[in-house]
Amino acid sequence: TLKTVADVGLVGFPNAGKSSLLAAISRATPQVAEYPFTTLHPQLGSVTAPASPWAEFSVADIPGLVEGAFENRGLGHSFLSHIERTSLLCYVLDLACAERHPAVQLALLQEELDRYLPGLAARPCIIAA
Repeated sequence: TLKTVADVGLVGFPNAGKSSLLAAISRATPQVAEYPFTTLHPQLGSVTAPASPWAEFSVADIPGLVEGAFENRGLGHSFLSHIERTSLLCYVLDLACAERHPAVQLALLQEELDRYLPGLAARPCIIAA
């Protein structure tokens, strides 16, 4: 049986700001550092919507993906399997990244997801940048 890790999964490349975002929107205290792969396991946070204090949802900070994750580069399949177990994808894009325009980051992330599991990138999503 497939179990849900979290309602929302934060998806992005290493150092995109996923842990910082989780810390800002929840009471979670993920490790935040300026080097890649600070997050090696999903970090969970619980978010209460300000307009609806009874509406609470969980967010998972998924470790950063590298290009080729679908081929199990890095810990690709391990990280991708966590993404597979969320209901809503939140692509976290790094606007300060000089090497990749945000649109390219998004396209690469979606390609990694779809090459791992066709249709995964078609899940409901939002973008945080």
